[in-house]
Amino acid sequence: MKSKFFTEHDLTTLANICRVAAERVKDHEAEFRKLAAAPPSPEPKSLLPMGDAALRLADQFALQASEAHAFATLFQYGEPFAIQHTGAEADA
Repeated sequence: MKSKFFTEHDLTTLANICRVAAERVKDHEAEFRKLAAAPPSPEPKSLLPMGDAALRLADQFALQASEAHAFATLFQYGEPFAIQHTGAEADA
């Protein structure tokens, strides 16, 4: 088992990553809310969800945006810490 120490710089980077993710997911939520409100597509094989399916996806994106924002706040005001990991890719 390896360990990775997260510095204040790392926490700022994580907070910024989470903020960007929250904004992107909010954009997805808005698009799916538009799809949910739109009349059914005349295209019988449309791959875009409509109605309740689009609304469920919009709700899921809203939850993810909220969680990403909460993580951004947590990282922004968090103290440096270490985590245990097994993956070599975490060495970066």
